[in-house]
Amino acid sequence: MIYSMRTFVLSCLAFCILTPVACAQAASSTGSVATGSGGIVDVWALRRERVGSFGSQWATFAIVRKGWVTKWQKAHDKLMTHVDRCHSDVRSANRDTLLPVTLQCERGQLMMEKDSLNNERGVIAQWPGIPETSKTALLDAIDALQDAIQPVIDGIDAKVFTTVDAFMNVRANLLTQYRQPYWIAAERFRADAALMWLDSLLLTLKSVSEEELLIPATQEKILSALVCYEAAEPLLVAAQDTETPEASLKNFSQAFLAIVPCPSLLDEAQSLQMQSASSSSARP
Repeated sequence: MIYSMRTFVLSCLAFCILTPVACAQAASSTGSVATGSGGIVDVWALRRERVGSFGSQWATFAIVRKGWVTKWQKAHDKLMTHVDRCHSDVRSANRDTLLPVTLQCERGQLMMEKDSLNNERGVIAQWPGIPETSKTALLDAIDALQDAIQPVIDGIDAKVFTTVDAFMNVRANLLTQYRQPYWIAAERFRADAALMWLDSLLLTLKSVSEEELLIPATQEKILSALVCYEAAEPLLVAAQDTETPEASLKNFSQAFLAIVPCPSLLDEAQSLQMQSASSSSARP
């Protein structure tokens, strides 16, 4: 059981690095926190509510997500190659060719972005365990951005942009009105997803710590790991309400730093339990 928990922890860490409520306060391993009005909140009930049926659905969805991540990486590499080539082409362009070269480069980038958004939308719509408000907000932001990109592509094809500056103004509007709201919605979604992973982990740790076969020293280490991981929870909750991608990234970075020492506590728990088992089997 300890070994499988170690695997689960590593999966959780990888998810939080790569990719994102009811409780707005730091959780406590005692099982409850005081609210501002003097009431008591059962944090474990809140965690179970957030997790829902996530565990049973994730095994199937993980295949979908893995395929999407592979596609995204290929698309990202293709985009970076395109951008590098365009930078070179624009630098080499003269006064007469600068506009068409710039527009064709931008058109290619926008087409790739649309394809990437379309793939992302299909995955987000299937993502299990995410609050509907968060999922709907991101899907709406994706739709709005896609709908805004297409007229720009059509405008390039129709040669409506007569100067580079005219196009850059349209691109700036696309950024502020559609792309930035999409980024914020995506960061909030990522916070919901990461919080769901973390709560699944905390619930599993709590269950493991209550197993009768554990020696007290092992149980103590697992509970220490639980408290360690809990430190990241309020940071992920805060990331759900950020207004900028930069603020969200700050919360994610702090959450990651908080959980860096946690896996070693589970390693120690596993080692202690294995040593106990070996000693027991060696006795006459």
